[in-house]
Amino acid sequence: MKLEISKKLAKLMHERQLSQSALSRATGVPQPTINRILSEVTREPRRDSVVRIANYFGVTPESLYEASSKKSKSDVNAGTTVEELFDRITSLSQAERSELFAKVAATFN
Repeated sequence: MKLEISKKLAKLMHERQLSQSALSRATGVPQPTINRILSEVTREPRRDSVVRIANYFGVTPESLYEASSKKSKSDVNAGTTVEELFDRITSLSQAERSELFAKVAATFN
């Protein structure tokens, strides 16, 4: 597995101004495990830990592992890649995603 999880987890924690201890208390994942993921000592964290962390942030476990994609010509012109949009959507809460998808559906139906 790629080490993207450490970068993505650090970003999510920074965005929410969340400490390792606070994330541990909120998810039940031991703080030393979170520290080992962030410091890239643990390269393949247990699936249940990743699921609990992803659920807390409202993202899919798979999105924590995905590397950034290359920009296509149309994406470069738009200024945002599909992968960047996907990352932004997966960082939304369930309620925010539902609202977004309802707006998209209303626009294109």
